[in-house]
Amino acid sequence: MNVVTTIKNNWKKSVLLSCVVGYGISTLKTNIEIKRYMSKFSTDVAVFGQNSESPKNVLVIINPIANNKKTESLFKKYCEPILHLAGFSVEILRTNHIGHAKAFVEEMNTLPDAIVVAGGDGTKSEVITGLLRRQGDLCPVSLLPLGREKQSLFKSFKITSKNDVEYVTKLSNALMPLLKNQFRFADVIQYDVLSNDVSDGNANLKPIFGLNGLSWGILKDIDSSKDKYWYFGPLKHYMAAFLRSFSGSSDWDLETDYVYTPPCRGCSNCYVQTENASSTGFFVSKLVKSQNLNKVSTQKQIKNDSCATNLHGFIKSNQINITLNQNDENFAELESKFISSLQPGWDFIKNIPNITKKTIKPNLILKSRTIKLYPSDSTSPIFYSIDGEEYEPRPIQVSVVPKAIKVFC
Repeated sequence: MNVVTTIKNNWKKSVLLSCVVGYGISTLKTNIEIKRYMSKFSTDVAVFGQNSESPKNVLVIINPIANNKKTESLFKKYCEPILHLAGFSVEILRTNHIGHAKAFVEEMNTLPDAIVVAGGDGTKSEVITGLLRRQGDLCPVSLLPLGREKQSLFKSFKITSKNDVEYVTKLSNALMPLLKNQFRFADVIQYDVLSNDVSDGNANLKPIFGLNGLSWGILKDIDSSKDKYWYFGPLKHYMAAFLRSFSGSSDWDLETDYVYTPPCRGCSNCYVQTENASSTGFFVSKLVKSQNLNKVSTQKQIKNDSCATNLHGFIKSNQINITLNQNDENFAELESKFISSLQPGWDFIKNIPNITKKTIKPNLILKSRTIKLYPSDSTSPIFYSIDGEEYEPRPIQVSVVPKAIKVFC
């Protein structure tokens, strides 16, 4: 009776104490479940490691600031012990600036047996760019979903979970394809800066490669700026969009000419074009090594006249998204979506829920094998975003590179 009276007289403190105790019990339960799972998983991996071949050399590239600076601690807590138990020799590279991973991989004297990428989209793009700029054979890549990622063709590289136990379970299981040497060949996107002037420095720029695609426009700009409004919590994206609705109309319109070629699964036209291209010629040898020679030979004999057709257009748009998709005929194609229906004012504010959910319907959709963009000089100074990294808007060609890399998946 005295306990009930005490609680009644001090109900605020009682509620606070109940919340603290409840949170403590929930956290303790979660930690116990994670420790129990990791113990069982580690035992299985240790047995697997004893029965596997000689230890392999693995380079782990970590972006320490990804995922709110949690990437490195998560990797060392849940992933690194698994690699050691499986008999792998692990070397870790912590990136310290933009372009670090790209330059390091491109300039390595000898590649490891595999590269594990612990970071977001930008880190993955850098590693793949560094690999594909090299001459000769490539090593396979394991892409751990430890940073910020967007939904893409590579859904299996992204973890969605309801609680910490489920997250740790999926994260540790993401290493299993590497342990079992299960891989597939993955398509990537290639970006080349275009220049008609030989004396222009852009002519010597090396290509960039990515997995997800290119985003350019007002919606990309809003998405990039939302972290500035972190103090609004889950409403930060809404606030970024709301404040942008009052900006001048000159910041909203992108004007660009475009030239695209229809989708193609591979024929004599696009095969010869790739073979003769100075910036991508080394892809042919890699492609021949990674695929069946008879299949490539057959593709060289097939002629698809529409493949070499250049289709031209001009558009004034608010947002342009170019992504890599697998079509109904089971080969990769580029899907370019142009959104031209947004203007500052009340209509935009009413559209904010659709903007934050990214459900705005495009006004034009183009399916292609390649697409070139030629931004107008008077267009908005918003930067391109390629797999999360920003680049100055210049004339650019976006292309599909089929079966370019080995990915543990």
